[in-house]
Amino acid sequence: MLRRIEKYFEPTVIVICLSAIMLLVFADVIARFAFSTSIVIANELARISFVYLIYFGISYAIREHRHMRVTYFVDKLPHALKRIALMISETVFLIYSITICYYGVEITQQAIERGKTLSATQWPTSILYAAIIFSGLLCSLRLLHSLYRIIILGETDLSPKEEVAS
Repeated sequence: MLRRIEKYFEPTVIVICLSAIMLLVFADVIARFAFSTSIVIANELARISFVYLIYFGISYAIREHRHMRVTYFVDKLPHALKRIALMISETVFLIYSITICYYGVEITQQAIERGKTLSATQWPTSILYAAIIFSGLLCSLRLLHSLYRIIILGETDLSPKEEVAS
């Protein structure tokens, strides 16, 4: 069960967010042109969906090792040096993700204290900022797993292993 959640969590959130964006924007366009009106909350909900899509997409890219990085020189290194280079890069990225998560908590707390709300839905703005926290946590977990694979298992090829259907 946990393996399925781990495998499908981010893609599910991303698909739901993208679907919501397309549906909301499409409905708002139809409402504007066909009925000369607008769906007031459509733009705001699409923006929230877009923010979550982006932040969960970052975590998914880390999990799949598809985030931007230049590996030309690292790929040319011998196995032992390649492991060290990967450990350093993943550790720096982990520190960055933890820092992002920390500041996400700070920003979200400030938004809660100020009591600001989104204009159309009247939801607290902290809902938008919470995406930073979720993404930072997921990224940190993904990077910790990557470091485990490098340090404990000795792997240097971090691309996801394809599961063979039986």
